[in-house]
Amino acid sequence: MTPERNTTVDPTRLDRAMHRLVEAIGADSVHVERDEVAQYDDPFGYFEGGNHRGGGVVEPASVEEVQSIVRIANECEVPLWYFSQGRNNAYGGPSPVVGGSIQVSLRRMNRILDVDEKLATALVEPGVRFFDMYDHLRDNGIPLWSSAPDLGWGSVVGNALDCGAGYTIHGDHAARSCGMEIVLPSGRLLRTGMGAMSRSDAWQLHPRGYGPSVDGLFRQSNFGIVTKMGLWLMPEPESYFSGTVSIADPEALPAVIDAVRPLIINGTFQNSPAIGNAVFVASTMDGAPSRAEVYEGPGPIPHPVVRDLAAKLGIGAWNMRFALYGTAGIIAGRLARIRRTLEAVDGVRVDGESYRGSDVHSEARSQNAQVQAGIPSLELMKALDWYSGPGGGHIDFSVVAPVTGAHATRVHAMMDRELAGTRLDYDPAMILTGRHMINVSQIYFHPQDLETTRRAYGIYPRLVEAASELGYGLYRTHVAFMDAAADRYAFNDYAQRRLTERLKDALDPRGVLAPGKQGIWPAARRT
Repeated sequence: MTPERNTTVDPTRLDRAMHRLVEAIGADSVHVERDEVAQYDDPFGYFEGGNHRGGGVVEPASVEEVQSIVRIANECEVPLWYFSQGRNNAYGGPSPVVGGSIQVSLRRMNRILDVDEKLATALVEPGVRFFDMYDHLRDNGIPLWSSAPDLGWGSVVGNALDCGAGYTIHGDHAARSCGMEIVLPSGRLLRTGMGAMSRSDAWQLHPRGYGPSVDGLFRQSNFGIVTKMGLWLMPEPESYFSGTVSIADPEALPAVIDAVRPLIINGTFQNSPAIGNAVFVASTMDGAPSRAEVYEGPGPIPHPVVRDLAAKLGIGAWNMRFALYGTAGIIAGRLARIRRTLEAVDGVRVDGESYRGSDVHSEARSQNAQVQAGIPSLELMKALDWYSGPGGGHIDFSVVAPVTGAHATRVHAMMDRELAGTRLDYDPAMILTGRHMINVSQIYFHPQDLETTRRAYGIYPRLVEAASELGYGLYRTHVAFMDAAADRYAFNDYAQRRLTERLKDALDPRGVLAPGKQGIWPAARRT
């Protein structure tokens, strides 16, 4: 299990570092006043549960400034916590594992450096948001689509580094990245893949280069600060179909998942279908009844109430979205096969909307149609207010399981069991691939309601343990629970942890880059 860690920052060293940073990159880019630093707090944070506030903020605008920051951190021996946009508040936002760390915001490094229309690639800095990428392609008349997650205010680079998901053909954002530039803990600059050559025309084209591929070391790690990333984009299709699958009987969900799986593996489905229950759909629907009108008791909302709500709104107890891309004839053939397979399950209906690829940007109105065409939005933020009132918050519990109906049933039964009696609302959602599914349970609370917030954070370690007992691991987690998640990767006496610690100590001997991220601690902070 997790040993004790040194999670303190020497205030004298911190003060010296902040003065050095002002001298190096200017006072306008360095913030030490509490009200300025507070803008980079986790808005859903539970600070009774531990100090995850930064000790200062620095905002570099160039690679050279990032290098200066890292060198100063080494000289002063203070930890840095770096982030691209830091908008993923369900996982802690921009908050550091070690409170008092200097937060390095890369939001000012927001240039789209290149888009190759012919080869469908881009090169971007970490501050580029999904909104920025989308607007650049549209404003310049470039017929390419970029994938986006459900909330579009995050960083294209940051989401890929955290192995996030989108909903076009390129929804595996880590897999569609190609070539990185990284500031190492020493301050030296590294380029991966073909970018390791002095001159290369294939940096964004071939993801591996020659010899060991090291890109993966910089995803979900604390081994370096990524300052550029290449991306693969999707050519705008001739036609686009945004589909929905309504599952009237909640007991039919396992059969639908088992029917969907082979259609993903054989390529009939082209993106990653996502499934949510009726309550979540209602929470984002205009004109839907409020949470109090649906159920006045404490959450989770009982299953019979969910079924009644679905019938009232004309939606399924479970609802899946998917998309098809290509020529009209190819889409028609794929859709016919999907309908024939899924509508063989009682109470299942397949619907959807067709668009010309070039028209979807002006015609798509639903969030489903938009996000599966790579159009970013903040539409799903409505759910926070619906569950908890204005200013509501949530944390996400995200486990990976085999994509079978039986495993979906086990995950949901575990969540129901563990959350019984907690009076917490939660939404179970699933992102399906052909072989695994990511189960994202959104646990809701209001940050100003300390009792409910305390319960939400308090149940999280038990959820990690319960999932592990069933063989399910987290692929991503809140900064407050990174050690708890890493503890479950214990094969062969924590062989993976021992390897990553050796890499950390070799690359970052002073332990200045994001100590504790992903449960990776430097020697200086290990007991």
